[in-house]
Amino acid sequence: MSNSRILLLLTSLLLLSCYSSRNPRDREVTSNKPYHRPDNELKLSLFLLHGTGNESFLYYKIDNSQLIYKKEDTNSYFSAKIKFSYKFRPYPEAREILDSGTVVVEDKSEGQASGKILVGYIPFMVTDGQYSYLEVYTEDKFSKKNHTRYLQCDKQNMFSQQNFLIQDGGEILFTNKIQKGSTVKITNNRINFSEAKVDYFAVDYSLPPPPFSDREPQLYPSIPDSSFIAPTADNHSLLLPVKKQGIYFVRADQASPSGCMVLGVEPNFPKVQSHVQMIAASRFIMNKEEYQKLLDAADKQAAIESFWIGVAGSSDRAKELIKRYYNRVQDANTFFTSHLEGWKTDMGMVYIIYGTPAKTYKTAGMETWEYYIQNGAPPLTFRFEKIKNPFSENCYKLQRSPSYKDPWTIAVSNWREGRVYLED
Repeated sequence: MSNSRILLLLTSLLLLSCYSSRNPRDREVTSNKPYHRPDNELKLSLFLLHGTGNESFLYYKIDNSQLIYKKEDTNSYFSAKIKFSYKFRPYPEAREILDSGTVVVEDKSEGQASGKILVGYIPFMVTDGQYSYLEVYTEDKFSKKNHTRYLQCDKQNMFSQQNFLIQDGGEILFTNKIQKGSTVKITNNRINFSEAKVDYFAVDYSLPPPPFSDREPQLYPSIPDSSFIAPTADNHSLLLPVKKQGIYFVRADQASPSGCMVLGVEPNFPKVQSHVQMIAASRFIMNKEEYQKLLDAADKQAAIESFWIGVAGSSDRAKELIKRYYNRVQDANTFFTSHLEGWKTDMGMVYIIYGTPAKTYKTAGMETWEYYIQNGAPPLTFRFEKIKNPFSENCYKLQRSPSYKDPWTIAVSNWREGRVYLED
């Protein structure tokens, strides 16, 4: 055999070995505009709750005004039908399916129903100790509106977030983002505990460094600003007063690093409506002096309006820019909130300035965004590394590079010249 053929064979074996040794959990998934809401998307809220034994539950909440009700026979009622199809996999996009099924939920009404919130749950059998990924496809059978969601299913740890149910006055909450001034009930039926330790971390007003910075952001706080003990009434539940903004980390076992995080937020979250928050969220396109001037202004509403009129050149154009910019801030809060409001995260920062990525590539530990700035030019690429965070499963850190300085400067300059960058 010739030397060239031997070299080719060795190279092929090496490549095959490298491919075979790759962790299947790092398999890449490609999506076009995953943060874009199509017109046919069914809007709903979902969360996974683990019960005792092998019981687990997928809770859902749907506004029925987006559903179509039909009278299918001579009966006196109309009905809407919602189909839930689910698959449990050992890792994202695995071919192996641990469990699957379809459940159809029917809502009946004597007329064309509207203005009703449908809340319920779908029971699953999930073995204690199982860690998997749940894919849920939801469809209104008559309108064909649909929604796909991927959820991590962690039944290995009885003290983690998926074991806690959060309620407000008996109403099940589908979020752990709680308006400050509220008191919520937190329940874990998988364990018995007489009290829980609550660590409070005050709201973080710092912003992530720009993509070209060599300064690393603080990933999450480690030292609480205060702590207190909350007793339980029935060895399963406690009342938590959310008095102000910030992180409330509830640990039913003080020896465990895991717990239930509640994030105290401003009213109407994920919207940003207070003028102080509007100023803070505009920091990405302001210089230091402008930002401080607006913070120090006695009339902050007039100050932020004046800033945007100066950027846009007219009141009418300023209204359009304000709408587009703060819609992105709201989207960032919706998609990227972890222990921080979404607009304060690395992903939120990039999303606000550049908008929806044209394409994403996602693995279990990395998410890559591509933007096509110029026709025929290579895409501008941002890579976000998933960070293990005791407070949240939605924490990503941008891989920063000096090469981002010029494109970032151009993008910010476009905003400051009154142009939305990039157009969605």
